[in-house]
Amino acid sequence: MLKGFFNVPKAVNEPVKAYAPGSKERELVAKTYQEMWNSKIEVPLYIGNEEIKTGNTRNMTAPHDHQHIVGTYHLAEKHI
Repeated sequence: MLKGFFNVPKAVNEPVKAYAPGSKERELVAKTYQEMWNSKIEVPLYIGNEEIKTGNTRNMTAPHDHQHIVGTYHLAEKHI
């Protein structure tokens, strides 16, 4: 037995974009992809609210091009 009043808001979807060749949306996606491809990121550890950089890092590569380094991540070590 339900004992409440429920007012569920009507769902509103995002506009559907076609990304057709030559469209503004497609050009924006391609530009953003190139910017991300040409930059490198560093991913620290997050423990609680603390950001930790150990200096012990490994490379992250693109899944379709293992020669291209997209960034580095920090490894956690066992603390004694």
